[in-house]
Amino acid sequence: MSFIGLRKTLFTVLLCTALQTIPEAQPAYRPPLDIPLLLSGTFAELRSDHFHSGVDFRTQGVEGHKIFAIEDGYVSRVAVAPGGFGKAIYVDHPSTGHTSVYAHLQRFHGKLADYVKSEQYQAQNFTVNLLPEAGRFPVKKGDIIGFSGNSGSSGGPHLHFEIRDSRSQWPLNPAQFGFPIQDNIKPSITKLMVYPANEQARVNGYAKMQLYEVQGTGENHYLRDKAEVKAQGAISFGISTFDMHNGTPNKNGVYSVELFVDAIKVFHFAADRFSFDETRYINSMIDYSYLKKHHSRLIRTAKDPLNKLSMADYGLNNGVLLVTDTALHQALFRVTDHFGNISLLRFSIRGNSMDKETNQPIKPVADNFIAVKAGQPKEINNSGLLAVIPDDAFYRDEFLSFDVKTGSPAFLSDIYTLGDKAIPVHKAITIAIKPKQTGLDTKRLMVARIEDDNKPVYAGNTIESDGRISAKTRNMGRFALVADSIPPSIKPLNFTKQAKITELKQLRVEIDDRLSGIADYKPSLNGAWLLMDYDPKNKLLVYEIDERMLMGKNRFELRVTDKCGNMAVFVAELEY
Repeated sequence: MSFIGLRKTLFTVLLCTALQTIPEAQPAYRPPLDIPLLLSGTFAELRSDHFHSGVDFRTQGVEGHKIFAIEDGYVSRVAVAPGGFGKAIYVDHPSTGHTSVYAHLQRFHGKLADYVKSEQYQAQNFTVNLLPEAGRFPVKKGDIIGFSGNSGSSGGPHLHFEIRDSRSQWPLNPAQFGFPIQDNIKPSITKLMVYPANEQARVNGYAKMQLYEVQGTGENHYLRDKAEVKAQGAISFGISTFDMHNGTPNKNGVYSVELFVDAIKVFHFAADRFSFDETRYINSMIDYSYLKKHHSRLIRTAKDPLNKLSMADYGLNNGVLLVTDTALHQALFRVTDHFGNISLLRFSIRGNSMDKETNQPIKPVADNFIAVKAGQPKEINNSGLLAVIPDDAFYRDEFLSFDVKTGSPAFLSDIYTLGDKAIPVHKAITIAIKPKQTGLDTKRLMVARIEDDNKPVYAGNTIESDGRISAKTRNMGRFALVADSIPPSIKPLNFTKQAKITELKQLRVEIDDRLSGIADYKPSLNGAWLLMDYDPKNKLLVYEIDERMLMGKNRFELRVTDKCGNMAVFVAELEY
């Protein structure tokens, strides 16, 4: 087929694909904000260990914007947590079969705020997950339900917004519902990676992946210096791409990525909907090792054996291309954003015959590696370390490096190396380590993952019956036992132990623990439990002064416990 004929064929394929993805008529939802809708995050965007389950709307760098219900319905859930979504409202819309979600709020509105506060005091816990009966909190389209904020794991003031299928709770792409978002900017494609898919395959004569820089814009992306990919055998691909929108500097995720070779679809990813049960499969779809080493994400076309991601179609050959000739093949990546803007990357693949020496298989892995088959459990019991690996821990077969070394006196066990941080772990692995010494206070021991700078990071501290200390982890690397005998720190920020606070609206306290981390905090006022909002990312506790603060003398007490059971106590006599 001629190149002109190929382009006509590709155009026909792309047109048919586009027609198939035109959405059906959707409900006429109102925007959740009354300010211009500017995106700082898109649906199914590639995030750490998960796909982004909604969209993020910028809130002009501040908190406190009114949040509106997008349609008639009722509040079906209210959740408050130190991390994650922080303060969040879920509204069911029976007329459409959808649930809208509003997260990272500053506060709730009206009777809903009173209800949440009452339930927190009844539970004596800041963290609550409330399921009010249907109809208790009805809302009309346009009702104020809360105010935008920065609570939970938010990295700055914004509204995280979702639309879910109410029955399955699968998040849906909000872009299909016609919200007034301006976007006429085509996605950018920045890198192409080509991988040998087995030991015999070669790319440019090498048995390792080859990176190509991408230039151009829109429908005219191309490989730098018009490079040609030379390959033989089974190969796969990776692509780095992002999207931008009018009026905002954020580099966001794209909607779809497709790869065609000689007009045949090899791979297709489309961000329409997904299940929370599959969100961690992002670590299989991307080049996880490249992310850890270069802090950049590549979407891979090859499917791992245990990858169950529904958003990706890996074709008849699991996203792998078999090059068995010396002909020239035409490849096309088609990238689409959430509002229909399209970018294309065209490149050529030339079959490249290899001499006998180049075609030799890669040497087998050294003896200090432990082979783990995907889909099969594995137990490693060696020199004081017990590692229990479930059958779905890895997406593909892995070779885990293993080593035992003596550490400094700060470590109460040997230092064990098991794999490295470039290996993604889907299901948590149990690591159990035996102390070198007897008579230690095991309640203060913890399994720590040792970072490159030898800093220990808490992994867990379950005491097992055989005297080992265990942890469940999704991180590979170096592990050892350390002791944490230092209590947390408590620092009042706007008052002292003997203070007159008549001018204050809040009590603000910083709490921190530099080793095992904060496990619990218990504030009280005049002997009764006190509600304080907890913001771990800022190490901050906040009490909004209310009727519980009495006129005259008040006793404020705060007890903070870390994950190894160390406790700190702060007491203040406050005059109000």
